[in-house]
Amino acid sequence: MRILLTLPALNSGGVESHIFDLSRALKKAGHHVVVVSAGGEKVAKLQEAGVVHYQREVKRKSLLTAIPAIWKLKEIIREEGIQVVHAHSRVPAWISYFATKKIDVPFITTAHSQYSIHLGSSIMAKGEKVIVVSDGVAQHLQEGFDLSSERIVQISPGIDIKMFKKADSYRAEIRNELDISEDELVIGNVARLTEVKGHQYLLKALAILLDKLEAELVSKVCLLIVGDGSKREELEELVRELGVEENVIFTGASEDVSKVLSAMDLFVLSSISEGLGLSVLEAMAAHKPVVMTKSGGLAEEITDGKEALLAEIKDETDLAEKIYQLYQQKKLRKKIADEGNRFVTREFSINRMVNQTCDLYQSLINK
Repeated sequence: MRILLTLPALNSGGVESHIFDLSRALKKAGHHVVVVSAGGEKVAKLQEAGVVHYQREVKRKSLLTAIPAIWKLKEIIREEGIQVVHAHSRVPAWISYFATKKIDVPFITTAHSQYSIHLGSSIMAKGEKVIVVSDGVAQHLQEGFDLSSERIVQISPGIDIKMFKKADSYRAEIRNELDISEDELVIGNVARLTEVKGHQYLLKALAILLDKLEAELVSKVCLLIVGDGSKREELEELVRELGVEENVIFTGASEDVSKVLSAMDLFVLSSISEGLGLSVLEAMAAHKPVVMTKSGGLAEEITDGKEALLAEIKDETDLAEKIYQLYQQKKLRKKIADEGNRFVTREFSINRMVNQTCDLYQSLINK
């Protein structure tokens, strides 16, 4: 098959990691894969894997750039002999939608999260088929955009487990780079620095946790925040207000999440809303015990106290309590890390994701 995937850019983030893994796996399976984005740090590695990449302006919300981008995408579809176009974000989805008009090429979308209900977001429900990552996202699209269940296909993201198996081999190297001693307890978070990821509750939970641990003479606790985004300055100001500057490191975006996960003892996701929670799956693949809020499709699939500890949304006190439980109970920490790893290996293999996606592509091409 000859497949075209579109997304805004190829930097760090859940959608970007998903496209990176999917496109390489499709190429490995023998398909011709083309990715169109505005570029980014992952492009070179993608091309090394034999995936064709075109850098085009498919990121900006502007008619001045969108209209030329539509015609350029039409040219790519024709020149590359594309058989199916698969869009993964709103701006590139609109461009892909109009580029496939009046040509015999199926257009599909993947909804990775619950979008705000307005005209701009409606494009994610316009695919001939719409892939969703969880039941919650499916219900959101049905209620918000009147999407029929017949057009919905649920395919959960796949994780390249092999990539995370050797994560701990980088532990000393990464801690040394970040000036973190081996005896420090490192709590980690990987997410874009945006409102929906709830970092403010994680920082407040850290302040509560430090008060608890002060009485126990714990030498040092470090919160590693991996990612970048519009809320960074605001979060840095909150760190100063809470007086936890010595305990927080903002690393910025990471090109290799598997390496930075190696430095962590616990992983915490504090999101207010999630489509699924890809970073949690990556932490489980890296054999890290997880605390996460009850947000997104993943929280519906796991058992509290088995694969992860679940905390209430927007509740820093509950979040701090769950983190404290894992710190205090080493047996529980190991049990959750083991169960989480088994869960992600069993339910979220990359082979399953690729096979289901290919079956969908083929059915649309045949039709």
